[in-house]
Amino acid sequence: MKEFAIYTGLRAALFAVCFAVLWFSLSARLGVFPLLLLALILSSILSIFVLRAARERLAGQIERRASRMSQRIEQARSAEDDD
Repeated sequence: MKEFAIYTGLRAALFAVCFAVLWFSLSARLGVFPLLLLALILSSILSIFVLRAARERLAGQIERRASRMSQRIEQARSAEDDD
C-alpha cells in the first residue's frame, strides 16, 4: 500500500508541476480546461520516463502480493484434496 501511495503522490505532483508551468506560460491565451487537458497529457507522457523506478517498485509489490495469494489458494486447494 505504501508504494501505491508514493506512486500516486508522485503522479499528482507531476501533474501539478505541469499545470503550474502551463498556467504561467499559457494562461493568457488558453482557458483553464484546455490547460488542465494539456497538463494531463504532458504529465502522462512524462510519467512514463520520470516515474519508471516508482512504477517498477509498485509492480513488484503487486506481483509479490499476487504470488502470495496464489500460494495460499494452492495450499487451501491441496489441503482440501487431502481431506
